[in-house]
Amino acid sequence: MRLLVVEDEATLRRELVHLFQQRGYTVDAVDTVFAAVEHGMSGAYDCIVLDYMLPDGDGIEALTQLREAGCTTPILMLTVKNDPKDRVLGLNKGADDYLGKPFHPDELLARVGALVRRSPALTDDEVLEHGRAKLHTRSRSLEYDGRTLELTSKEFALMEALFRHKHQVMTRDQLIAKVWGPDAEVADSALDTYIYFLRRKCSNIGWKNAIVTVRGRGYALQPEGE
Repeated sequence: MRLLVVEDEATLRRELVHLFQQRGYTVDAVDTVFAAVEHGMSGAYDCIVLDYMLPDGDGIEALTQLREAGCTTPILMLTVKNDPKDRVLGLNKGADDYLGKPFHPDELLARVGALVRRSPALTDDEVLEHGRAKLHTRSRSLEYDGRTLELTSKEFALMEALFRHKHQVMTRDQLIAKVWGPDAEVADSALDTYIYFLRRKCSNIGWKNAIVTVRGRGYALQPEGE
């Protein structure tokens, strides 16, 4: 699971990253409204922990921009602005939960865990289809002509990105952002390695040439009917 922490106070930001990493989350951390919106819209996160007061605006502004742009990622606001009117404003603007500072680490972990569990991507078995192939979001498995392939978390994230954009070419940068996060420092060979092994796995269940290389542009699913 990948979290985005938006917090401008450096010491607390480091503590939050450490807390979530100890619980097994992959965590990216930013400290501005601009970065929060840019990262949040990548679709790479299972939950966003959002501070209210930021140097270039406030969390409500980031929250509003994300929701208006169609971001459905669960968002928990974590802030010293804990008056009832502030909580009501945050929740009405699209926050899924609201926790005041100071907070108990176990409560924060529990609230984030609850949001992640309630995320539609985890609770609903959405089935993405492409020709004879089906991608199951709950089980994170790929089905082709009745044969099923279990995927690792990164393999699933890669296939999900391709399935959700099945009529377009995904650039390398777009795929890396979806799988590893927007600011991840990933060797050029890492994506190619995952593509290579996914192709082999898909071939083993009968889906030959599942992922095609579009030279100079990126990768795409094999066109339907081929």
